[in-house]
Amino acid sequence: MKTLRTALLCLLATGCTYYENEPVKAPVPEKSDPTTTLEAKYVTEAPNKVTSKYWKTADYLPLTEQNQVTGQVQAADGLFNMSGTFGGLTSFGKGKDPDVRLQAAYTDDSLYVLVVWKDTTADASHSNWIYDGPTDPNKAGSTSGWTSQRASDNFLLSFDMGSGKRDVWNWSLALSEPMGYAIDMIDNGSGATNDAGTVMYVRNAVSDNRGGPQYEWNDAQQQLTRKPAGSTILDPGYFLLNKKTFTGDIVAGEAYYQLECAPCHGPTGNGEGTPSGYETGIRVNEPGQFNRWTRAALDEFGPGPNHEGSVHYPAGETDRVNLFARLRAFSGIPGYYLQNPSGSSADIHAVSSVVIANIPHYNSKKYTVLLVRALNTSQTDDITLNPATVTYSFNFSVRDNDLINQVGSNNQTLTFKPKP
Repeated sequence: MKTLRTALLCLLATGCTYYENEPVKAPVPEKSDPTTTLEAKYVTEAPNKVTSKYWKTADYLPLTEQNQVTGQVQAADGLFNMSGTFGGLTSFGKGKDPDVRLQAAYTDDSLYVLVVWKDTTADASHSNWIYDGPTDPNKAGSTSGWTSQRASDNFLLSFDMGSGKRDVWNWSLALSEPMGYAIDMIDNGSGATNDAGTVMYVRNAVSDNRGGPQYEWNDAQQQLTRKPAGSTILDPGYFLLNKKTFTGDIVAGEAYYQLECAPCHGPTGNGEGTPSGYETGIRVNEPGQFNRWTRAALDEFGPGPNHEGSVHYPAGETDRVNLFARLRAFSGIPGYYLQNPSGSSADIHAVSSVVIANIPHYNSKKYTVLLVRALNTSQTDDITLNPATVTYSFNFSVRDNDLINQVGSNNQTLTFKPKP
């Protein structure tokens, strides 16, 4: 009776609806919803990490990708296997939808853009040096001797500056991510060029694309502190920061390898030895593999008990230097070395989900990259973003192991939402 009396008093006094033992419902959590423009909302706390709470509920712009500039290969001599997206969407990620999604936010002084897309492999090379490398299925020409091969995963976000100019933000796994930036470029209608200042990558070449590398890793741990991406170690299999002059006679090293090592590891280093019955299945042409070895470590392992071919490891110092050069040339010596950028080339900071200390162990099948740039850099080669202007037109494209062909969507809109 007490419960009924309470209910009657509630109804009479307040007009409330009373249900005995009514369950308490939990609040519905916020969630991300798709939008038709890239909406940048004003925030007082900078979402400067890919794991920042803001990105979990911010609305996103889904892109329907289209083929862009497919069916082309690098024309310059010595460049091979750099057209991974040659067939557009049918080639990208082995035909799987990249499912690109963009989110944005802004503070009083900066714009934050989060880019998420799917990719089946992490390609972190850019014009790497390979000796007697594989042929290119999309391009004729000899790949004997030194050639520059492989391309990096990357994307392009470009804003219309008017007068036929575009401000291009180019994130590259090989060239910019290790240093914690995106490449800042400007396109005046005849192709994108780097902004003023010191760029973060320099060609590692003696001469042209067939001349071979000038530098190799110097065996010292490649550690650096990046802002706002934090401290990291760079995988020497793919990235060259601490360098020394490349040594060894590659021709002599190739001759020694074919005589002593190829019977077990195969003429091309693929583990398929000759004659039949000598196949070890142990590849020496894994990307990056021998860029991580120091000479001291190889000299300890080569003639040791854990190496079945120890009797074939060279005893003389000259042969050892030459063989080590050959093994690194199987792995693909980085085609560029890295340095800290300055000036307008250092305007766009980047944070990502990639574990660049060990690229082969990055197997998430998805990239998450956060770009951070000042609304106004005071640089003439950059677009000034004024939230009061409300909207800006941009293009977006993403590449999979490719330097020319891409998939993406043009004529999208960045919308600045008013402050609360």
